[in-house]
Amino acid sequence: MRLFQCVRLLTWAATCLLAASQIVCAQDKKAEDKSPKVILAVPLGIIAGKTNTVELRGLNLDTTKALRFTDTTVRATLASKGKADVPQNQKKERLGDTQVKAEVFVPADFKGDEAAFTIETPDGQSAPARLAVLRPGAFIEESEDNGSFAKPQVVTLPTTVRGSIKAAQDVDVFAFEGKAGQRVTAEILAARLGSPLDATLTLWNASNTLLASADDSSGDRDPRLAFTLPADGRYFLVVQDAHDAGSALHGYLVSLKWSAPTPVVPK
Repeated sequence: MRLFQCVRLLTWAATCLLAASQIVCAQDKKAEDKSPKVILAVPLGIIAGKTNTVELRGLNLDTTKALRFTDTTVRATLASKGKADVPQNQKKERLGDTQVKAEVFVPADFKGDEAAFTIETPDGQSAPARLAVLRPGAFIEESEDNGSFAKPQVVTLPTTVRGSIKAAQDVDVFAFEGKAGQRVTAEILAARLGSPLDATLTLWNASNTLLASADDSSGDRDPRLAFTLPADGRYFLVVQDAHDAGSALHGYLVSLKWSAPTPVVPK
């Protein structure tokens, strides 16, 4: 009986030692992982036909040797690299603690809505990341102060707005004129490009009545909203963070489109 108990005890001890060694090895491997990872870009979208200043944030980017785009017509020049401050109460795994600043030229005849790229360091190559590509005349910049129904930013549909929720409890309000029967659609592009913004969309009429709202979409945190306008008049689209978070890193693109009013057939 004693021999049996000793064997069981030795087996248990060996199992514990093996498990502990596996945990240590996994931790060592994780600690030694110096491969670059791109988390987000500021701004999220670059403009075709010009040179754009872009800040890329992530992990292990402070030793970057090259920034390469899949489409070789997009050219990038490194401007600086180094450590990056992590905003208060945020984790480096979400916002990054290193950064690369680059000048990126996109030709005017660039095909597609996104430009894929990788970063190379002495320790490897990042997984592909993406930047949205915007066309002059097809988008506008968000302009402050647009944080209320009394002082909205007036836009004309269709358009895309490049903006950010710049501080905690910030809201961006956009006003537009609509016609009865028009089908209005709004879509946020943020989380899919790495932005920490957990956006919500709400649509209001001129009487400040809520008409429609959207939060997370299936598969991601970027909301999409579609609504048929009930009457002619002014409407407001509001963009904000679901948790009232915000910073210069909480960027977004919001596209606003409409379809022609549905004709009313007399009975």
